[in-house]
Amino acid sequence: MEAVTITLNGIEVSGRPGMTILELAQESGVKIPTLCHDPHLTSIGACRICIVEDERSGRLFASCVTPVEAGMLINTESPKVLERRKTIIELMLASHPDTCLVCDKGNRCGLRKIASDIGVGYVNLQKIPLAATIQEVNPFIERDLSKCILCAKCIRADHEIVVEGAIDYMNRGFTTKPATLGDSPLESSECTFCGTCVAICPTGALMEKNRVYSGTSADRISTTCGFCGCGCNINMEVKSNRIVRAKPGTESAVNHGALCVKGSYGYDLIHSQDRLMKPLIKGDDGFEEASWDDALTLIASELNRIKNDGGSSKLAVLCSSKATNEESYLLQRFTRSVLGTNNIDNGSRLYSMANIEGLGWTLGLPGTTSRINTIEQSEIIMVVGANITSSAPVVGYAVKRAVKYKGAKLILIDPQEIRLTSFADIWLRPRIGTDIALLNGMANVIINEGLIDEEYVLRKTDNFETLRDSLQKYTPEYVEEMTGILSDDVRQAARLFAKANVASIIYGDGITQQITGTDAVMCLANLTMLTGNVGPRGGIFALQRDCNGQGACDMGALPNLLPGYQALESTDSKEKFKKHWGADIPSEVGLTALEMIEHAKNSKISGMFITSEDPVSTFPEPDLVKEAFGALDFLVVSDMFLTETAKLANVVLPAVSFAEKEGTFTNFEGRVQQVSKVVEPMGDSLPDHEIVIRLASSMGNPMPYSSVQDIMKEIEESIPMYQGIGYLDSQAGDEFQSSLDKSPKKGRRLYKGQFPSGFGRFASVEYEPQPEEYSADYSLTLLAGSTARRPSIISEGIKLSKLSMFLSEAYVEIGESDAWKIGINEGDEVRVVSRVGELTAKARFTNALPEGMVYMPDCLESGPVNRLFSTTVDPRTKTPALQSCAVKLERI
Repeated sequence: MEAVTITLNGIEVSGRPGMTILELAQESGVKIPTLCHDPHLTSIGACRICIVEDERSGRLFASCVTPVEAGMLINTESPKVLERRKTIIELMLASHPDTCLVCDKGNRCGLRKIASDIGVGYVNLQKIPLAATIQEVNPFIERDLSKCILCAKCIRADHEIVVEGAIDYMNRGFTTKPATLGDSPLESSECTFCGTCVAICPTGALMEKNRVYSGTSADRISTTCGFCGCGCNINMEVKSNRIVRAKPGTESAVNHGALCVKGSYGYDLIHSQDRLMKPLIKGDDGFEEASWDDALTLIASELNRIKNDGGSSKLAVLCSSKATNEESYLLQRFTRSVLGTNNIDNGSRLYSMANIEGLGWTLGLPGTTSRINTIEQSEIIMVVGANITSSAPVVGYAVKRAVKYKGAKLILIDPQEIRLTSFADIWLRPRIGTDIALLNGMANVIINEGLIDEEYVLRKTDNFETLRDSLQKYTPEYVEEMTGILSDDVRQAARLFAKANVASIIYGDGITQQITGTDAVMCLANLTMLTGNVGPRGGIFALQRDCNGQGACDMGALPNLLPGYQALESTDSKEKFKKHWGADIPSEVGLTALEMIEHAKNSKISGMFITSEDPVSTFPEPDLVKEAFGALDFLVVSDMFLTETAKLANVVLPAVSFAEKEGTFTNFEGRVQQVSKVVEPMGDSLPDHEIVIRLASSMGNPMPYSSVQDIMKEIEESIPMYQGIGYLDSQAGDEFQSSLDKSPKKGRRLYKGQFPSGFGRFASVEYEPQPEEYSADYSLTLLAGSTARRPSIISEGIKLSKLSMFLSEAYVEIGESDAWKIGINEGDEVRVVSRVGELTAKARFTNALPEGMVYMPDCLESGPVNRLFSTTVDPRTKTPALQSCAVKLERI
C-alpha cells in the first residue's frame, strides 16, 4: 500500500490511504482542536472547529471527515482558519449559558477550553439562550440541554459503542435536541445508564447526578474496575482523598471508552458510611472496637490452639474472588505453609469451576481462549446461558457492534427473552437442563453433514472417533423430543455455526451453575474443536462473575491444585513451593467451599478465616450456613462491611476496596491488569495482603514480603504462565493512559488459545435427564439471574446507594397465563416457595418467559434468592446448582 504524502504546516508528512487529515495531523504531533470527534466514534464533522485550509485552492475542510490526498498543502492555523474557528466558537457561546462557576465540568469543559486557547473571551453577539429545564428524575444522570452544542457525541456513543438506541436527535433548527423516543424520561427508555454519554459529553449538558462539586479534580488515576470479570480500565478522578467521578479508560483494549452503570456509578461504595473502620471483637454484649494488635493476637492464639489441639485439618480458609492476585497467592500460601492444610477455596466455586474442569480436560486451558476483540471479528457468535448485557456489559457491547455494524450473525440459546434477543438470527429456547442434548445434537449435524474442519481435527485433536460414535443417537429429531426445539432449528443453528470462517462461543453461569455444568462446557469445547475455532481464529469465552475469579484460581486458592494449576500430587511442584516457603506442603486434598460448610456443621472443622465473601448471602440454604458457622469454635471475617456472615464472626477485620490497594486482577480473557491505589484506606482498614502478613507474624511464621511487588516477583518465579508480567508503580498517574495492550506489564494475556499438550481432546458426554423434582405442588421453574443495574453480590449491593434506587424491593416475574391460573394480579405480594426455603416478593407480569417459568434477580438483599436453592452440587466441581429449581407461588 503506497503512502500518501501531503504538506502539513510546511512540513512533508506521509500517511496511509484513507486516513483523514485530522488522523494524520494527530499522528504527526500537530494539534487541531475539535469538539465532536472521538476515536471510538464515526466522524461526522458536526462542530466544524477542526477546519483546515488547503492552500492550493483556499478551500476550508473539516479535517475529521476529509481524507488525505497526495499533494495537499494543509495549513491548520492560517488567518482564514483562525478567523472562522473563532466565529464558530462565538456562535456556540452565544447560545451557551454563563454558568461556568457552578457547572460540574469546570475547567474540563471542551468548549471553554478551546475558547480560551484561541482567545475568545467576551462574545460581542446577542445572547440567544436555549430554553431547557434540568431533568434529573433518575438517580444517575442529570440533563441540562441548555448547554448542549449538538455535537452528537452522546447519540453516537449510544448507537455505536453500547448499541442501545435509547436517544437520537429530535426536532429541527433551533429546537433540535438529543432525546429519547417521544421525549420520555431516561428511566422509561432503553437507557442502561452506562454513563458513556456523560463521560464523552464535552460540556455540562450531561452530568452525574447528586455530585458534590469541589472544583477541578486534582488527580486522575487509572485502575481496573472491581465489579464484574470483564476487567474494564477505569479512570478515577480524585479530590481531597475522595473519588469525585469515574470515567472509562479511552485506550483500554477491553472496554474501548465505555463502562456499565456499575463501573460509572458504583464507586459510592468506597465512601459508604457503613464501612468498617476498626477491628471488632465479639464479647458478651456484642462487638466492641479493638486495636489491630489485640485482634491479631487473639486470632493467632485461637488458630494456633485449634491447630495444636485438633490438627491442621480442623482449619479452613475461604478466599475472595474479588481479591487481587497477590492477595489470593499470599492467602493460599498462608493456608498451606502456616496453617498446614489444603482446606482453601474461593468464591468463584459458585460459578467457574466447570471452566477449569471442562476446558482443562478438553483444551488444556483454564478459561477463555481468545481476546475480546475477536468477538467483533467473528462471522458467527453463539451466546449460551449468559445474559451478557447484564452480567458482562462490555461483552454485550462487542456482540451488538459485531451484529449491527460488521455483519455477524448471532445464535442465542436461552429459555428467557433477554435484551439480546432482538439481535439474534436464531433464538433457541431449550427446556431447562437440556443444554447437553442440544449441543450434542448440533455436533451430530456438523459431523454427519461433513461440516467439520477435517485438517484441524486430524492434526490438532484426538478422541474424535469415540465422540462421533457417541453422538449417533443425538439426531435433530431426538433433540427436539428432549429440548422442545424444532429439529429444523437445530440443523440451521449447527450449519450456520460450522460454515463460518470465524466463530465464537460465549457462555456464563447459566451453563456453569447447573448440575451438569462441566459436561456442558465440554460439549461447547467439542463444537469449537470440530470447527477449528479454538483461537486465535474464533474462540470460546468463559465469562467470570467477579473481578478476579480467574486470578483467584490461577493463584492456587483451590483445595486440589497448587498455584498455576500445578498438581498437588506432583513431587516437583511441592518441592518448588517448599523451597519458596520454607515449609512442607500438605499432600491431602482439601475441602471445597460447600464441603467446609458441611464439615463445620458436623464439627469436623473448628476454625475458619473468610476474606470478603458472604456465604450466608450467596450460598444455597443460608440457614444451614448459619448453623454451620454457629458450630465453629472460632470464625474470623475480613470485609468492608458488617455482612450477614461477619455478624456471626468472633473477630471482624476491616478490609479495603479495590480502589484503596495495589495489585493485579486477571480478567475473564486471561488479561493481567494493574490495580492502582486511588485513595487512602478509610479508617484503620487494611488490604488483605497486609492483614495476612501481620497475622502470619503473630502466629510465629513471618513472611518475607515488604510490598505487593515482592509477592508478584514470587508469583512470576513459581507460576510459569505469569512469568514476565512485571509490576509498575501504581502512582504513575497519567502514565496509565497508554493502552493496556502496549505494555506487557499492564495487560498481557496469559492464554493464547493453543493446546499446551499439543492436542485437544474431544469429550463424549451423555445427556441424562435430571431426577424430576417438579410436581403438582411445585409446578413452576424458577430461573435466577443478574440485572444490569446491580452487582451480583448482595453484600455489596446493600451499600451501593445509587444502584439500589431502581431495585429496592424483591420481585418475581411471571407470565400472565401462569398468573391467571394461580390467581395473582400485577403488584400482588406473593410467597415464592421451594422445597428448601421461601421468600416474599412482588409479582411482575412479563412476556419474556415461556409458560411454567418464573424469574427472580439474584442480587436483591430484600429477596435473597439463595434461600430457595438446595446444596445439590455438580459431583466433579462441587459447584451448587443456583440457576433453576422447582417452586410454587402463593398469593399473600
